Amino acid sequence: MKKRDKELLLLSLAFLFVNMGWGIAWPQLPNYMELLGGGVVMVASLSILFNIFSTVGQYFWGRKSDEMKRRKPFVIFGVVSGGAFFFAMAFATSAMLLLTLRTVQGFFMSAQTPAVSALISEISVNIGRGFAIFNGLSNGGFMLGNLVGGIIMDLTHNNYTILYLLSSLPFLVAILLLSLIKEPKKVPMDYRLIFRIDRPGRILVKWKKAREFVKRNRNITIVSFSVFIAMISSGMVYSFISILIKLRFTEAWASWYFALDSGISIIFVYLLGYAADKLGSKPVIIMGLIGYALTFLLYYLANTLPLLILASAISGFKWAAYFNSINTYISRMSLRNERATALGIMNSAMALGWVIGPLIGMGIIGFLGRTEQAYAVDMLLGIVPAILALIVVMFAENDKNVRDGIFQIE
Repeated sequence: MKKRDKELLLLSLAFLFVNMGWGIAWPQLPNYMELLGGGVVMVASLSILFNIFSTVGQYFWGRKSDEMKRRKPFVIFGVVSGGAFFFAMAFATSAMLLLTLRTVQGFFMSAQTPAVSALISEISVNIGRGFAIFNGLSNGGFMLGNLVGGIIMDLTHNNYTILYLLSSLPFLVAILLLSLIKEPKKVPMDYRLIFRIDRPGRILVKWKKAREFVKRNRNITIVSFSVFIAMISSGMVYSFISILIKLRFTEAWASWYFALDSGISIIFVYLLGYAADKLGSKPVIIMGLIGYALTFLLYYLANTLPLLILASAISGFKWAAYFNSINTYISRMSLRNERATALGIMNSAMALGWVIGPLIGMGIIGFLGRTEQAYAVDMLLGIVPAILALIVVMFAENDKNVRDGIFQIE
């Protein structure tokens, strides 16, 4: 294997374990919040506050990664933060404490997101397939984590303390694997650049620079806005889907469903990454958004396991199409020295959508009375922003002939 292939494989294996930890912990957060006495507002706030802090963090950490010309330290810091906060959640004694831990987790673990995406684009020969390999292994970890989480909930009779303690263990393996990655040291690490303690008075985000970046990068702006709208629909649905599955089936199925979803996405992710390299990312993004709308319709209808399994099949396809391709698109359309910033802006748009989506879902469910039907209607209405996101992305240019932000002549 080429050296860059080895680094990509090592990074992907590390995130297999990161996502395994996430797969154990994340699907049960809404049910854990209900157990601790939180109502629909507190359940929605798990997503809202996490993503508000993540929105700030994505751009902040992405810009710092570009300034320092380093990716690995930010990736490791984010992974350490994720595992540590899930470990602490095992000892949550109230809904407010769980919400506080989840909120702070949003800012600190957002350090990993733009940095890891930038690192993938820099060590991949073919960016679409590079993201496909990474996402395939990462989603394999998420699948395993959901299987393990469902088994833990089944065997321990829904013991959340054990669940969250065990969810932190895969993060330790990931940290060990990440430490083996050799990132070229272009400049000595200067940790003062993180908070600029040599220049008092600097704020976390310089909005003037952010505005200039947006004006200079029309296509990145359009796609990021489309992502924002798409994530409103995602936040409306996925903040509450675990509760709907629990009401219709069992708590264990809230984990097993996502295991099935993730397993199906692995089948498609490399093929769709190859398609993004050959056709450009835009057509694959469009397929993903159509998949979102179909998935949410099936969530509304899924009163039986066969329908739920069909929903997971389409959901796995749309995940593989959408998330692989939006990262590929932003990576291709951005200049190398602004890549983590560009990915940070896109991920901030994603996180901000996940702030507004749960608010809308909370309003719908609260208005309709927190019944099974209320949760189902919320799934159905999630189709609307997914269609709007599809309309917006049509205005972006395809990235088929773009590399490092420059259109190439065929």
